[in-house]
Amino acid sequence: MIPRQEEGVTHVIEFTFALTLFLIIIQAFSTTMDFRIGVDLDSNDNRIAAARSITHELAGSSGNASGTVDWETLEWGSGSPQLSAGLTVGLLTETGVLSLAKCEALAKFTYNGLRDELGTKEGLSVEVRTLSPDARVSFWGGDVSKATVSVTEERILLLRTTDGDVPAKLRVTLFSGVTPDTTLRLTEVMYQPAAGTEWVEIYNPAYVAAEVDGWKLSDLAEEDLILGGDGETLTIPARSAAIVAASPTDFASRYPSVSYVFGLEDSAIGDGLGNIADTIALGYHTYSDTLAYEDDDGAAGDGNSLTRDCPTCDNWTAAAPTPGTV
Repeated sequence: MIPRQEEGVTHVIEFTFALTLFLIIIQAFSTTMDFRIGVDLDSNDNRIAAARSITHELAGSSGNASGTVDWETLEWGSGSPQLSAGLTVGLLTETGVLSLAKCEALAKFTYNGLRDELGTKEGLSVEVRTLSPDARVSFWGGDVSKATVSVTEERILLLRTTDGDVPAKLRVTLFSGVTPDTTLRLTEVMYQPAAGTEWVEIYNPAYVAAEVDGWKLSDLAEEDLILGGDGETLTIPARSAAIVAASPTDFASRYPSVSYVFGLEDSAIGDGLGNIADTIALGYHTYSDTLAYEDDDGAAGDGNSLTRDCPTCDNWTAAAPTPGTV
């Protein structure tokens, strides 16, 4: 039998050992947390510096693309010069106020394209809002609301509008988040024109430009790659529509105001859209957006087209054609 005094010493030793082990665990945990917090703080410091740098570039000049100050008139992957060839992205007019046309032209940039031009790999959004009333003028980029961490830099400037110069806010946000979804949608179909070529309208609902390379249109008989001219990289600006026509030349002559008109591999949509019934599919890899129609649905040679009620709606309605407008 252990004497009472020795038993007490044993309990003290056991308690001391347990307390020491507990403190070692707490210290290790604390050190790990300090390291993790330190990494996060460093990352946020980097975001703050980068957001200021990007804001300075956007609000520091009119920009320049291969000697062209009016870069907003250029396209991302077509024409000469192209925005994809590299530029300084400035949003000011020559008098130092925000240019509405340049702010809206950010819509021509793909997500990776503008981030590369501005030197960041972080999630990015660029927004311009008027101060009174507080209203959005333009927005480009990813969904900040889903970000786990974000940093915002703001600059108050005058914005030139048709009604004169008004106070506005340029807001640049860097964040940790997902890449925007640039899935395209079918929105209008002219399957039996009264005159001219068949065409299909496709829409980009994202707030960044969508790349069209690799996308296909098909009917029940055949599928074709959507194509542009030689040396072109096909894109559709943010929140905009493009037309895929069996004959882009014929379409352009009938609708000269439509900016984005693409062709196909063999100058036909599929095997030529059926006048009685057919199924059209817009696809990329495993994704497909389809419309199955019959002549009873309307637009059978009467000058109308089939128009989707909204980009995500299931219903289609026969109506006067409005190509390029969603």
